[in-house]
Amino acid sequence: MAFLTVGYLHASAQETVPINQPDYNKPKLFSDLPAKLNLRLPDMEALLNLSVGTKVNTLVAEGLQLKGTVVSRSNPDDLSVKSVVINSFTRQGATLTFTRFTKDDGTYSYIGRMISKDAGDALEIVKEGTVYVIRKTGLYDLINE
Repeated sequence: MAFLTVGYLHASAQETVPINQPDYNKPKLFSDLPAKLNLRLPDMEALLNLSVGTKVNTLVAEGLQLKGTVVSRSNPDDLSVKSVVINSFTRQGATLTFTRFTKDDGTYSYIGRMISKDAGDALEIVKEGTVYVIRKTGLYDLINE
């Protein structure tokens, strides 16, 4: 009898129940933007040198103004990775994370996202060919709850 009880408890513990079900009816935060925007890399690079608490007002792409506050940044002593996190004032509290990686050959690569847990869409910084773009995507294409 004890064997059956242990077997039952073990079997039920193997079920994975999602913590939250995706809400595909969340409002779109970036519906006013085209599907893809060219990233203004020099303006984004400048964000990497800002201190926590700094107010930001910059154009990150044609038609996408970023207004907010730097809430986090990477360790300035680590030259291989520079990252900044900015809370937006204008996009309903969305958070932008932008990171630059230094490759072995001294060149850079970039990644980034702008998301809000209250929106159904998000922005992602990706490389297309030789340029970086901001591409709209679904929130649940980026994260799993």
